[in-house]
Amino acid sequence: MANEEQLAKLRAGIDSWNQWRQEVETAAIDLSRANLSNAVLNGANLNGADLSRVNFIGASLSGADLSQADLSRADLSGADINKANLTGATLTGANLLGADLAETILSQAMMSGVNLNRSDLSNVDLSECNLSQASLIGVEMSRADLTAANLSDANLKRAELQRTKLVKADLSGANLADARLLNADLSEAQLQETNMKGARLNRANLTKANFHAANLADANLLGANLTAATLTAANLLNVNLSGADLTLATLQNADLEGAVLEGATLNQTVMPDGAVRTEA
Repeated sequence: MANEEQLAKLRAGIDSWNQWRQEVETAAIDLSRANLSNAVLNGANLNGADLSRVNFIGASLSGADLSQADLSRADLSGADINKANLTGATLTGANLLGADLAETILSQAMMSGVNLNRSDLSNVDLSECNLSQASLIGVEMSRADLTAANLSDANLKRAELQRTKLVKADLSGANLADARLLNADLSEAQLQETNMKGARLNRANLTKANFHAANLADANLLGANLTAATLTAANLLNVNLSGADLTLATLQNADLEGAVLEGATLNQTVMPDGAVRTEA
């Protein structure tokens, strides 16, 4: 339960709270289970604080320092967390439905199972973040940095991921049906058994990406770079690969029925029957 004395200090004003935090740098901050709905906490120093199960519904935390804080099972639905620092924070099981996270730093944050449906994560630093099994339906993540992030088994259906950086990200088993990944960078990403049916990957960088047994039926990969990509046993039914670069890619046992390969580069490409295609 929350330390009532600390809670009173926080409610007394952010300037005095931050000054007090400087004076007692090593003090453990316990605000767990507090009701801070609609509170204005912009710029608050909540570094390392226990904020588990706190009610932050509709609260304003813009520019707050929440690095290393424990926000597990906190309710941040509708909260403004714009430009906040959540580096290394724990948000396991937190509710961020409709939260504004634009330009927030979430690098190395633990967010397994978090609800981020319809949240704004554009331009957010999520590098090395754990978002496994998270719900990200329809989320806005354009230009976000998800380098080496764990998104395994996450639900990203209809997500906006244009120009998003997903280098070496783990998306195995994730649902990316109808997601928009135009010009996204998924080089060396793990996409085994990922559902990407109807996804738009126009001009995406998919160099050395692993799509083993992935479902790419009806997906659009117009002009995508698939150099040295692994597409073994992938479902490529009716996929659009026009102008795509498949140099050194492996398509063994993939289903290419109805696929469009007009203008695609197939140099040293291993075809579904195991034959190596060599262009003149």
